[in-house]
Amino acid sequence: MKQERLQSPRGIILNLGSGARRFGHKTLNLDLFSAEGVDIQADVLRLPLKDESVEAIVCTGVLEHVCDPRQAVQEMCRVLKPGGRSYLEVPFMQTFHASPGDYFRWTAAGLQQLLRPLCIIESQVTAGPASALAWVFQETMAMLFSLRSDLLYRIGLRVFGYLALPLSWLDIALEGHPLARQAASGFSVLTVKSPGGAKQELN
Repeated sequence: MKQERLQSPRGIILNLGSGARRFGHKTLNLDLFSAEGVDIQADVLRLPLKDESVEAIVCTGVLEHVCDPRQAVQEMCRVLKPGGRSYLEVPFMQTFHASPGDYFRWTAAGLQQLLRPLCIIESQVTAGPASALAWVFQETMAMLFSLRSDLLYRIGLRVFGYLALPLSWLDIALEGHPLARQAASGFSVLTVKSPGGAKQELN
């Protein structure tokens, strides 16, 4: 993500589910958990911000962990100023990864429905079919060699995670494939809050 595509000269970026990541000095970090680098501890379902008070939003790898992602999108739309932009990344074909929960996955068409309050101006595959395959390989092999032991399973996740890395490199060729959306690991979208605008279809 290029920060200049989101931020106006005077604007502040709201980073939802930030952890310690900060995208520049004008970023406001919000997370469910208190930690170093977190400016606001709050739930994305109830943002403690005024209506139309934010210039831009970043939300990456968060919505799958929210029990009501549609409400989260409504909250993002509420706090965005008219013309404000948001950048989101969501999973499609990924294995379970709780943080603290893990509830949802989206196809390209499902993502369009989720973001209906906002206008999609750009979308792309951010992690392609090879990354999806690497996730499944890691999980399957760790499970297979765990002998039903939780400790061996966790060790296997690390070992087979390293072994799966070469598989994910195939995305160099696959992410731009016209059928990559059929089995992508995840998608990204750039949206704008524009009440009268038309949505761009996610193919």
